[in-house]
Amino acid sequence: MAEGAADVINLPPELLLNIFAFLDYKDLICCSKLNKKFHDLSSHNCLWKPLCKKYWLLTQCTPGMSWKNQFCHWYQEWGCYIYCYCTIKGAWDKIMNFMVVNCPTIYSSVKDGITEQEVRDIEENVCIKLPKDLKCSYRIHNGQKLNAPGLMGSMSIHSHYRTESLLDLETASIGFQQRDGLKGCLPLTICLHSGLTQFIALNDLDGYQPNIVFYPSQDLILQTSGSVDAFISGRSFTEWFVSYAELLDSGHFVVLNEQPYKFYKEPGCESTTRNITVTAETCFLPELSSVNPPHFFHTYRILMSMAKDVSILESCQLVSRHWIVTDENGHEERIDGPGVVGEFPIMKPGTSYSWVSCTNFNTTYGNMRGHFTMKNLKTGLTTDIICPTYHMKCFPYVTAEERIRVKLKKE
Repeated sequence: MAEGAADVINLPPELLLNIFAFLDYKDLICCSKLNKKFHDLSSHNCLWKPLCKKYWLLTQCTPGMSWKNQFCHWYQEWGCYIYCYCTIKGAWDKIMNFMVVNCPTIYSSVKDGITEQEVRDIEENVCIKLPKDLKCSYRIHNGQKLNAPGLMGSMSIHSHYRTESLLDLETASIGFQQRDGLKGCLPLTICLHSGLTQFIALNDLDGYQPNIVFYPSQDLILQTSGSVDAFISGRSFTEWFVSYAELLDSGHFVVLNEQPYKFYKEPGCESTTRNITVTAETCFLPELSSVNPPHFFHTYRILMSMAKDVSILESCQLVSRHWIVTDENGHEERIDGPGVVGEFPIMKPGTSYSWVSCTNFNTTYGNMRGHFTMKNLKTGLTTDIICPTYHMKCFPYVTAEERIRVKLKKE
């Protein structure tokens, strides 16, 4: 045995444990095979407990089982997902924790996970391998029942409502696409009200970057299927799923009628004038938008609230709105009108009022700013309440022409 190796073996156990603490599970297994001393030390609970937390999110050990055996037990079931399980399971935990408190009907609609064999059977049926992170998600929770509001968020404006349900794998496989424009694409979500579907591209047969998540442009999908443009909602399943979970967990989405509405509040998008605070949240609607011709549709939610510690004499009523709408080219449009969404809300100490409206641009970016004229109920004097500038940007997209060029280069 080399002199250096012998020196390492003869190190005190306490020092060896400190060294082993920097090793991953594979290295610890290798060390355990060198000699009895290394075998005993590398099996120490203090080494395997943090690994159980790192890979399996475990913080408690089964009574009578060592942390190493606990790790190996989970590895037998989930070993092929070891590098994505923690991320996907963590996202599921955030989503479920949010739903059980805020959206109990949605929470109860989530299905249990399926077995590895069930995943393999479906892969054989569609003749394609699913990404590891996507399979891991189905193993943890197999989507949801379709008789409840959508797990992946809702949106409602005048004459339009969507709620995106997360499909179970069997239902998704039925919708697996073989037609031009969507070849090799698996549906992830569906809205039974609007028909809106998000897909994940499992290969590049139709010029999509593999594993991207996207909405097909609804105006063209009804025409020649090969001409489908697509709004990209995620570069991978993990990015798409985890980002949604984090937004839920951080309180970015408002809950209305026990459903998470996907309005996004930009940090700092808030303004206070004379004890009245106005915030704005926005959402891009791909199902009402198109790339060709350019028509990008957005909805926004305005929340107005009056501080509760002010005098009742400050009570006032909104009488008019004044907007300046600016597109990406700097073109401005001024909009003035009575009330908001046909109403003239009264603000009193401690009260709030919110409403939803919409706008569209023919550029990929736009913003709105303005003010509301409020009339004091006692004096009749008017005050302009400032609304902060809020920004609206469409999802990145890929056109049918771009995809076809990529596809032809591969042929």
